[in-house]
Amino acid sequence: MAFTQEVSHPVQRNSASNPVWMDGLRILLGLFLFIKGVMFLEYTSDVFLVFSQNQDFISLQKAPVLTSTVHIVGGLMIAMGFLTRLALLCQMPVVLGAVLLVNRHRGLHLENTELWISVAVLGLLLFFMIMGPGRYSVDNKVLRKQK
Repeated sequence: MAFTQEVSHPVQRNSASNPVWMDGLRILLGLFLFIKGVMFLEYTSDVFLVFSQNQDFISLQKAPVLTSTVHIVGGLMIAMGFLTRLALLCQMPVVLGAVLLVNRHRGLHLENTELWISVAVLGLLLFFMIMGPGRYSVDNKVLRKQK
């Protein structure tokens, strides 16, 4: 009888039981995206040139500012672990656009490091969408009900 009760009630697992190294990786990913957003603001003319090859002029004026804002705000949210999955979801179209549109013109070479970095960041975004923010995050400390 006790065996059937154990089987019918599985142990619930949440992201607070993730290893600590995942929190460190999430923080590094958030800081990387934050720095990338600041770099977009620094090199707005270069970003404007890259976007001009793929879009019309009306949506082109807002693209560098929107991209850098998403990276800066989303990167800080990911690093702190505040509404992490929402921040990850907002980052995905920007990084997917970098993989499919921006880096596609440079080719699929080993020398195209921007493409491989974008693919790795996209993989990490998907990984943390599934695994969650972890134990050292605002989501876990403030928003989750503690037992």
